[in-house]
Amino acid sequence: MSQTNQDAGTASKPNRAKKFKWLAIVFFVLLAAVGIMNLPRGFSDDLSLVGKGKPAIVFIRDKNAVQTFGLLEAMNAIRDQNSGKVEFLLTDFNTTAGRAFMAANEAPRVTLVLLDASGKKVNIVFPPQTAESLQQEVDDLLKAGQ
Repeated sequence: MSQTNQDAGTASKPNRAKKFKWLAIVFFVLLAAVGIMNLPRGFSDDLSLVGKGKPAIVFIRDKNAVQTFGLLEAMNAIRDQNSGKVEFLLTDFNTTAGRAFMAANEAPRVTLVLLDASGKKVNIVFPPQTAESLQQEVDDLLKAGQ
């Protein structure tokens, strides 16, 4: 083999390595973008939305309580199908706003407080809950507001 053929063969290897490197980078960036787009949306903590014409579910969470994760999972399961009809809100029990909300609604931590469109408490839902049982609570909340 001549020297020029050998040089041509070695020159293509770095080019191939660079192409593979860029393809891998693009692949992982696209994979990360798809992953981020599929993450659950966050819950609003704007309690001023309560009583503004739409029923609301306020989740009083305790980050250290295991039951928090079960309620969060049930809420996430029904949130998309009810997003236009119900406000899904969150407050932490150990914040000033959370404690004030709990006192005003006589609600313990790690519960869901269901409020009608005018902001009046309709029910307090305790864990454990499934998506089906929570959907039934939402259906009852919507019926009560009609």
